[in-house]
Amino acid sequence: MAKFIFASTQDSDMRYAVKVNIPSSFFYLEKGKKKYIFLNRLDFGIFSFRRSNFCQIPLEPLAQEAPKLPFKTSERNKIAYLILKKYGLLKRKIEVPTHFPLDMADFLRARGAKLTPTFPLFPERARKTRAEVDYIQESLNQTKKAFRLIEDILCRSRIKNNRIYFQNKILTSEFLKEVVEKALFEKGMLDSLGMIISSGAQTAIPHHPGKGPIFPHQPIICDIFPRHRKTSYFADMTRTYVKGKASLEIQKMYAAVAKTQREIMKKIRPGISAKEIHNLASEIVLKEGYDVGEKGLVHGLGHGIGLDVHEKPSLKSLSEDILEEGNVITIEPGLYYPKIGGVRIEDIVLVTKNGGKNLTNYPKRLVIP
Repeated sequence: MAKFIFASTQDSDMRYAVKVNIPSSFFYLEKGKKKYIFLNRLDFGIFSFRRSNFCQIPLEPLAQEAPKLPFKTSERNKIAYLILKKYGLLKRKIEVPTHFPLDMADFLRARGAKLTPTFPLFPERARKTRAEVDYIQESLNQTKKAFRLIEDILCRSRIKNNRIYFQNKILTSEFLKEVVEKALFEKGMLDSLGMIISSGAQTAIPHHPGKGPIFPHQPIICDIFPRHRKTSYFADMTRTYVKGKASLEIQKMYAAVAKTQREIMKKIRPGISAKEIHNLASEIVLKEGYDVGEKGLVHGLGHGIGLDVHEKPSLKSLSEDILEEGNVITIEPGLYYPKIGGVRIEDIVLVTKNGGKNLTNYPKRLVIP
């Protein structure tokens, strides 16, 4: 079945399809073994690969023909119509991404196009190539430097009057984010989606971005997921720290989360269902005396990662995904209690024919005195 996309390479499916960065929206058509990209003169030449199954088509002739069509719609919709007509696809089923422009879809369907919203549009994205694994590893290597920076700041900070001071100023979430973002940018990484650096009660809310002072003797969750500016591949990594002394409750929660992650790592292999992996984690958490559902373990165990920070496969209780060799996934168990706080640890794992390989390979330390 043919595939049809209209987007820039900010869209991960388009980025995957063409493998280069083109900032303006353009058309991509995949028909059989042939792939076509339709570019205007401002972008023509950016795509310079010499591949026999790839064709660059200048957009100007289609743009000149579009005004002649007797339709009251945008130029881009008319060009889309002309492309499908020229390649004999108006009456054939065509796969489009689920985020395909609605106005374009309505217009094309009204003129006979049989568009099928499809997710994932490229299911092969879940099975990473060697090059893609290397891209993710490089993103991770740079992200680990951000965690070393956070740990160094916490080590050099001092506790006074229930506050943490760094260079004679109260240490805040905002300061740590600013320092980390700058460090990542200098290493070729882009904090395009924000990051989580939360402390105290905020850590009981898994996606709380964090704000205000970083509190001593309470959990600090650092979840950093930047994108490489050159390759566009994401990293995703989480550590939980306590500056000062961790309470017994937090120590026990941390031990349970770390044990859950270790045990799950041993179970990763091709052919096991993502649902089974998540359910095994839930069983471990329950045996450790914690909850699953509205508190305790409240989220899925992990997700695929690549050109999107969340990709297939999805490691959740209702997932239908099966792990395959080449999947790159996060394993991120966490426990969250409003009156105590939260703990989360996250590593990235490659599914190999022999099991799981931890790509993050970074120390886990709770207490920073």
